[in-house]
Amino acid sequence: MHKHLALGTLSAAVLVAGLVIAPTAQARPTGAESCYGSAKSYSKPSGNRWYPNNGSTSLTTTANCSDINIKPKTTTQIAVCFRPSSGGSQCQPSFKTAKAGVWTVVATDVKDGTRFIFDFASTTANSGVWAG
Repeated sequence: MHKHLALGTLSAAVLVAGLVIAPTAQARPTGAESCYGSAKSYSKPSGNRWYPNNGSTSLTTTANCSDINIKPKTTTQIAVCFRPSSGGSQCQPSFKTAKAGVWTVVATDVKDGTRFIFDFASTTANSGVWAG
């Protein structure tokens, strides 16, 4: 009789533990996952350091991310140049290493609607995705 009671208690404990664990497996995406889910592709041709590189086009941050992030297909050195509405650009003073296939935060706490371009330390071609 005690043997059956012990098995029943063990089964109840496993069932309760299963109910406690199951909801965490269904958790909502974090801010980073939502941000990266809105990522856009880029493809910078060789011969230029900037993307986009035509001088009049900029990328724009959205409410999806609070930072500017990049995930290149090949490791690269990168910075962000901000394009204020008053004209010109203000580039970050140093480059960050963005490793191939890994999300890298290039600029933090950037306001929604901020215009910018990427400044690559190299003129070699580079492609991947960005989110901002």
